[in-house]
Amino acid sequence: MQQQSHPLKLARQRQGWSQEQAIVRIEALARSMDIALPARSSLRTLLSMFENGHRSVPEQYRPIVRELYRSTDQELGFTSSTRTASDSPVLFVPPPRQPGRPTPEVLAYLLNVFRENTRADAQTGPQYILPIIYPQLNLIEQLCQSAREPERRATLFIGAKFAEFCGWLCRDSGDTDSAIYRTNQALDYAHELDDPELLAYILTRKSNIVTEGGSPGHGLGLANAALNISGNIAPTVRAVSLRHRARAHCLLSEKNEFQHDTNEAMAYAADTPLNEDSYVTIDSGISWAHAKYCTPAYITMEAGMSWVDFGQSDLAVEIFHDSLRTWPSDFQVRDRALCLARLATASAVQHDVEPAYEAAAEALAIARTTGSARVRGQLVSAYNHLKPAGSHPAIQELGHQLAALTAGQDHEPRRTHQHYH
Repeated sequence: MQQQSHPLKLARQRQGWSQEQAIVRIEALARSMDIALPARSSLRTLLSMFENGHRSVPEQYRPIVRELYRSTDQELGFTSSTRTASDSPVLFVPPPRQPGRPTPEVLAYLLNVFRENTRADAQTGPQYILPIIYPQLNLIEQLCQSAREPERRATLFIGAKFAEFCGWLCRDSGDTDSAIYRTNQALDYAHELDDPELLAYILTRKSNIVTEGGSPGHGLGLANAALNISGNIAPTVRAVSLRHRARAHCLLSEKNEFQHDTNEAMAYAADTPLNEDSYVTIDSGISWAHAKYCTPAYITMEAGMSWVDFGQSDLAVEIFHDSLRTWPSDFQVRDRALCLARLATASAVQHDVEPAYEAAAEALAIARTTGSARVRGQLVSAYNHLKPAGSHPAIQELGHQLAALTAGQDHEPRRTHQHYH
């Protein structure tokens, strides 16, 4: 059931290039071939869509890609030239004029946009937010170049938060290369600000990206770096750093260290109730609390999959059921789907077929609308544990729906097994 990478992505990976390195070469070829391209921020979005199979490469760009990889249309997975509405030409939009220096009113507006973006992501997932955040981030990058005191610190802070959030969206959509690139950009802003708490938080986010991307040793080192930062660090930031270090320990099969960090994270998360004193005030009246989502309940739920990995799936099932019982139905919809997918996996490990299917089916319904690769990957894991019981009708149904989801189709569930819903 593992999703096969698109030929375009495989072609880039064979060259050993990141997406950003490929984009630099695409721009150079476009200039030599006199082919107009959109601004780099838009090009990043398009390349991710091309490589994920969410959009076909338009005819006017195919000569560039053929030359870049020295490959044929067939080798690159190009579809026929028959156009659909989603494959219409990408119009060239010249870069906007350089904006002036940011004012307090502009910064307040951007901060409100950021808050709205994060609220929307919790409900809809990355596929609706990523296309609109790239132009916003492009504007903020320009503002960071032009900003001077007294507004520069606030501008850099907003730039760091937008870049870190964009990295999170890329990670949730399955684009690890772009996630690391954007998180590194956020780290650059945090270093210039010399803000220890912001730096610790972003290092923790990068730790999570590389750990879940298959490099827990690197993730462990980044979490250690975050925890070694001295200064006025909020308990919630310490807690989330310990939470991610605990996950790295789990993937390295270090159970004692995992338990120690999980217990310490719980203590930090419970140490200070989130109130006005928890917020850090930045210049221009900006106040912020990093990792305010990191409560004891969050840490317990996040530790659930590690207990599955340590062979205690019964404990994990109990944890996930407790989380879902108290989860508001309209709150953090995408994360609720992730919890359901984890419950499906833990139940599948215990060979509880129908409870696993019921949780997976509910998670699938949300995954279709959010575009979360984390939810999709967790569902694939649940299915892989259930495959030995492949003759069971619920497993066949789950396999059918997952195949449709990973192929980018939005098929309705077949009506043959409605009693499992």
